[in-house]
Amino acid sequence: MDDKIYKTLKEELNSTFTDEYIYNAGMLIHEMADSFYKEQKLEDKVYFDDSVFEYCLVDIFVDIARLKYFHDIDLVNYIKLMAYTASWCLKRKPFQLKEGAGTDYIYVNEKFALSLLLQASGCFDSDWKCAEKDGEKVEKLVEQIFYHLKYRNTNPQTLELMLIGIETGKFLNKAC
Repeated sequence: MDDKIYKTLKEELNSTFTDEYIYNAGMLIHEMADSFYKEQKLEDKVYFDDSVFEYCLVDIFVDIARLKYFHDIDLVNYIKLMAYTASWCLKRKPFQLKEGAGTDYIYVNEKFALSLLLQASGCFDSDWKCAEKDGEKVEKLVEQIFYHLKYRNTNPQTLELMLIGIETGKFLNKAC
């Protein structure tokens, strides 16, 4: 047992990521959460728990470090980062209801995860357009994704596959 070297979590993460990467990725995700919080006008009904969010970040980075080690890759793409982020936010639930918030806010973490996934899929890009006749189909798709986030298995792999499917659909639509 003495010949094994045990690393602290910080040492483990720093052997995979720079402090700058951890800080920048954490700030990016926190800014997305802050924007969501403000856009949804959640101040009176929901609060964002920074302690829970810190655990989300640790979980995200540990999973990505394992992924990088397992697949022997240097960089993880944005889609993968957002899939892991959405998955851990669904598990840890950094958005917490205030007393008396009501049932309208029960799925606030799922709604945040949905916003992360839609952003990662490019659905909020300024140049993304949908034909007017397809608007109803897009709304239905978003409703189905939200349903999945609320009631189905939301591990990072399923969320990543969903994002890849959306990306493929956009590519095929342009090709036709």
